[in-house]
Amino acid sequence: MGSPSRTWEHSEDIMEVDNLYRAFLARDDIDILNDVPDILAAGLRITSRMFSQQEPLEPVPPAIPIPPYMHQIPMEEINVEEPVEEYEVDDDDDEASDQFSINMANRATRRRGISNNSDDSLDGEATEYPVYLPAGSPVGFPIESPMDSLATSPESSLESSPVGSRATSPIRCLPTTSASSLKRTFENLENDNSKTEDEAFSCSICLDTLTNTGMHKPACLKCGHIFGESCLQRWIKIGCNRDAKRCPTCNRRANVRDIRVLYTKNLVAVDTAEVTALELKVEKENREKNLMHLEAEKWKVKATYLDSEVKRLKTMVDIDLLNKQAAGPTSLRQCIKKISMCKNVGCRVMAYNKHTMMLVVSQHSESSLFNNSHVIRKLNGSILEASKECIFAHKKQIRDMAFHPLEHNLLASVSLDKCINLTDVNCNQTVSTIDVNEPLWSCCWAGDNTNVLVAGGQMGSLYYIDRRYMKLFNADQSRKLGCVSLIPISPSKSRAFINGGFMKTRMDLLSMFEQVPGKEMHSYTETGLPLKGLWTNTSFDYNSNLILSSAKPSGPNKSIRHIVSKIADYDAEGPVITPVVTFYGGDKATQLSRSCLVPTTGASYEDTLACSFDEKSRSVKIFNVNQGSNIHNFHVQDDIFLDLCPLTGMMNSGRRVLAGLSENAVSLFTV
Repeated sequence: MGSPSRTWEHSEDIMEVDNLYRAFLARDDIDILNDVPDILAAGLRITSRMFSQQEPLEPVPPAIPIPPYMHQIPMEEINVEEPVEEYEVDDDDDEASDQFSINMANRATRRRGISNNSDDSLDGEATEYPVYLPAGSPVGFPIESPMDSLATSPESSLESSPVGSRATSPIRCLPTTSASSLKRTFENLENDNSKTEDEAFSCSICLDTLTNTGMHKPACLKCGHIFGESCLQRWIKIGCNRDAKRCPTCNRRANVRDIRVLYTKNLVAVDTAEVTALELKVEKENREKNLMHLEAEKWKVKATYLDSEVKRLKTMVDIDLLNKQAAGPTSLRQCIKKISMCKNVGCRVMAYNKHTMMLVVSQHSESSLFNNSHVIRKLNGSILEASKECIFAHKKQIRDMAFHPLEHNLLASVSLDKCINLTDVNCNQTVSTIDVNEPLWSCCWAGDNTNVLVAGGQMGSLYYIDRRYMKLFNADQSRKLGCVSLIPISPSKSRAFINGGFMKTRMDLLSMFEQVPGKEMHSYTETGLPLKGLWTNTSFDYNSNLILSSAKPSGPNKSIRHIVSKIADYDAEGPVITPVVTFYGGDKATQLSRSCLVPTTGASYEDTLACSFDEKSRSVKIFNVNQGSNIHNFHVQDDIFLDLCPLTGMMNSGRRVLAGLSENAVSLFTV
């Protein structure tokens, strides 16, 4: 179908249009050739229904004026529903649009048989001619006669005209004013259109506002409906069946690959960038706060420990000053206190840490929580009071305990349940456990190698444990008599065994294990000592370099022997150990009780003492090593002492303190 002719027909109606157009422009002093504003020219265009509003429009002549006889036609008689012929208009045919408008007006006049001279029924009221333009005509197309607008007030509203209102006319009619006011009107309309052009408010799936960051950014499908990105993905992946993935709004088929994130020009969305930044900042502050709390707790614990250390050192200084001021002991040797540990029998061994002045005792548990088990109780040496707290350690009787020489809170213990435990006495908890193949009787830390723990078994075996990993890395297993005690020997350049190690006391043999320098940490050289007997215990005094070995009656020896020996000097000829003095006890020894050496504190009136329990006389015997005699006996008729331990650093009335452990109590003696 061809386009209408682009030429104008020279009729009287066309001439009248030209005259009125010139009069309309002359009213506002507008030059026809040069002074027509672009916005006015754009408002005077006619667009075919075949073109969208977004395509550029060419200027067209003004609209057809309303003939006088059209004022007589009532609006009810005009058939609005009559179909309008469609014309094909090319993009370049500007005159085709003009011809379309003229033909529409002439057709409406011919259908009602109205002549140019029928003006008998004019009532003098001007009405607008209802020109029905094609869909897509520009807003603001003037359908009034320019002469009618001369008699109309510029301030007249659209509601005052029955024809120009939305109820009676399908085209939005603007009052004809000056070019400047018309230009402002079009600018306001363009601003309104630009504001609502690409706006998106909320997601129709979750009814939540869209955001410009995160997973809820605006996204659309092929159909163009906008949702939140995360909601749309969840709808397609989970909300729909595998074969029925569709748009939530139009039910059109959709897929995940059809989702497109939108970056609109005027997105109405919640700006969550600042909120997200604040949330990250709050999370960071919370982490730093938690770290500060942990650091504060750490320093509180350290401060508590330092306070106790200061009190202990102050007590030791006061005791030392008191000892120096005193010319000698101010009281007799006596039992100053007896501390009950349990109602039933079950205590076995003790261990003392001179740095923290803590005494630990093994005993049978009386609580139903630790039924048929053995626990560790703590005693504060400065106040001589037992703690009510119990540390669960072993299922069977504990046979030996030893504090770590550097980390004073670590306590090693061995038991008949074939376990080696490492316990933290500060938190009252066992930190690690190692199982071996035989019951254990003794343990010690190997000389200056504080990472090696040595345990002695019931059949004379030795087990080496690396404290750093609590792993058994070597074992010297044998099937001989039990290893009753192990004592550490520190290195010294002035005596034999300069590299240090430990002394092993088997019931039938005394031997020294010296560490081999430059080799693995468990490499030791064993040297037998020239002493014979049925040994029950051995103790060592580092200051005096003396060793006390106790033996039960056996063979030609009909009584208990306590042999004090000295390790020879480094360059001395002959045996590496020399006997100094021997003390004798009774002929009854049913228990493997432990004896000990009480070292001096530096006072001129003090001598090294050897203490042991005599089962026949039921007394604790005190021997003076320098004098070689028995200087005192503590008679205890009802108790059998299984272990004796000197409380180094403690003084009472100018005398040293000795702790004795019976089967259910701890007794403190001044010696």
